[in-house]
Amino acid sequence: MVDMATGEAPPSMDNAPVSALAGFGAVQQLASACPAMMKAHWVGGAGGASVVPVGIFATLHALRVAYEVRKGVQATGRQPLLQELFMMLTFSFGGAILTGLMLGNVQPWLETNTTVPVYATAYLLMARMPGDALYRLLRRLSPVSDVFLASVDGLVRGYGVTTAGVDLVRSMRGHPISDSLVAWVLVGTVLGSGGGLIDDVLQISRPRWAFRTPSIFTAISLDVKLSFTVTVGYILSTHAWSFTEHAPAFPLSPLLDRVLALVPHLSDQEAQLVSGLLCSAIVGTTAHAQAAQYAAAERAATATARRKKFDSDEALGSDGSSPSDDDVDSAGD
Repeated sequence: MVDMATGEAPPSMDNAPVSALAGFGAVQQLASACPAMMKAHWVGGAGGASVVPVGIFATLHALRVAYEVRKGVQATGRQPLLQELFMMLTFSFGGAILTGLMLGNVQPWLETNTTVPVYATAYLLMARMPGDALYRLLRRLSPVSDVFLASVDGLVRGYGVTTAGVDLVRSMRGHPISDSLVAWVLVGTVLGSGGGLIDDVLQISRPRWAFRTPSIFTAISLDVKLSFTVTVGYILSTHAWSFTEHAPAFPLSPLLDRVLALVPHLSDQEAQLVSGLLCSAIVGTTAHAQAAQYAAAERAATATARRKKFDSDEALGSDGSSPSDDDVDSAGD
């Protein structure tokens, strides 16, 4: 068929890649709905208006980070509130901080008036609520609370690595970095693991900070491995990179493109959904195992404290002498 306006045939759709999930309508509907769901706010009142301009998933992510930071300082020793709060914000925005510096962009967590207050409030509730109500509730619900919050965190991470990582670099049209495969991979990987990388170098989770050689060079963390895998998987499954397009003079480009074409093709939204679910499953499973280890350590610490108290009381009882009036007075002072 010829376009009567231009006299040219329209581009053929026969060679357009077909998604490997084209026959699964429910999956495609979920993939299309998820981006809007990830940005949904707490709603209520007339007409479903937002109660507060804060994302549901952002709130759950803040609770997850606050919970993990509180568990960490609970085990290693409490720190001054501002130091713990700084740790919380660094783990929350570490990936965005590093990628913003890499790309020369404005820090996204500074672009709204709600992001920092929401995350700070989440930690204040976790660390300073009277009676430790929120923290004790999550500990009582463990491991369900650990797995749920970790799974949400994994879903957010998967979407962040793909949309705010790889796609952000690809969208920088007019700049050479938009065609840099190295930039796609580095930005996606760092975005998903930046908080841990900063802590690895500066030791911000410890009472005394210290600059050290990153352990990533000797033992790569799960966060880095997962972020890298999801980034590369997203690039390959969407067929975003073509050697023939970006390196036409390279003799092996046609052969490499044929190899890349063997990877089942997914649309961007489908690949984002798969990336989010993969991260959610792995992070949630890991959280279940870590919750069991943390609970065992808690029980061991409680048993040790009780044994020490019993030994101390027993030592006082075996002495056989009651405290004198002078001892009582001095103790009261």
